[in-house]
Amino acid sequence: MKILYVVSTLKRCGPTNQLFNLIKYLDRKRFEPHLITLSPEPKDTRWKDFKSKNVNLYSLSLPRIFGFFLAKHKLIHLIRKIRPELIHTQGFRADILSSRLNKNIPKITTIHNYPQKDYLMRYGRIQGRLMLNKHISAFRKLDLCIGVSRSVEKNINHLFSINNTINIPNGIDTEHFNSKKENKTKLRKKLNLPINANIWISSGHLSFLKDPLFLISQWKKNYSKKENNVLLFIGDGELEKECKARIKDTINIILRGRVNNVLDYLQASDYYVSASKAEGLPNSVIEALACGLPCLLSDIEPHREIIEINEKAGYLFELGIPDRLSEALQKINS
Repeated sequence: MKILYVVSTLKRCGPTNQLFNLIKYLDRKRFEPHLITLSPEPKDTRWKDFKSKNVNLYSLSLPRIFGFFLAKHKLIHLIRKIRPELIHTQGFRADILSSRLNKNIPKITTIHNYPQKDYLMRYGRIQGRLMLNKHISAFRKLDLCIGVSRSVEKNINHLFSINNTINIPNGIDTEHFNSKKENKTKLRKKLNLPINANIWISSGHLSFLKDPLFLISQWKKNYSKKENNVLLFIGDGELEKECKARIKDTINIILRGRVNNVLDYLQASDYYVSASKAEGLPNSVIEALACGLPCLLSDIEPHREIIEINEKAGYLFELGIPDRLSEALQKINS
């Protein structure tokens, strides 16, 4: 059975990692994967990783704005060449294009977020609302929408009355992320991290959605003079400059930027912390748990879903109430 996957790019990020794991473990005796990207690949692409798994790769290499008008014609041309029996998309442009294709081929999508929160926070009220309306319209025209968590599916069902849905929770590759830890002292020396401190790691984009500024402000308020505790961020984003400015005089907050060895940093750490305002089902949290880290998480529905699976996984704190984070820090560290 030929499956055609369509995405914007193979930029290294959560949805791309999920897609890679999905294709990596396909039964190749039953399924033949083909993958089309719409735009030119960025520097941090995983194109070579997919190529190494013998995926049939194609790129339309179209610019994001004007390319949208040419993409349908080029996509149809490739579909006629590939002759897939199923089309699986993810992301705004891929989903909209899929919804406009011939109805004879089953078309499904994976939804990784709460679109009404994600688009308005990322793109502002006007552009975000336009994108939301277009994406919801596309969901209704597809055969199946797969939420990456129960809460994502519930959101699409209840808020937008879309019923062609199921949920398949995100997962991670436990061959890579696991609790078989390397020597922590050795890792910390390698990564130039404090040897004897408790390290609290937060991974992912430094964005308004992830709200690193809230973590920084509360850490400075409660832990700025406690050198035996260190807050470590790995990742970059639009708030990187502001985060650097906020920690200028703080000795126990580290911004390491985007890294390619996330596993090393997780295994060198003691706790995981996230103040995210919205998620689908965060890979970063699942990766941390697989590495044996207790997690301190904002009280949003996808995080609650994780804690419900295993109450010993960590603690939740209420967003917008500073004292709740302080209490949770004390509780998980006791």
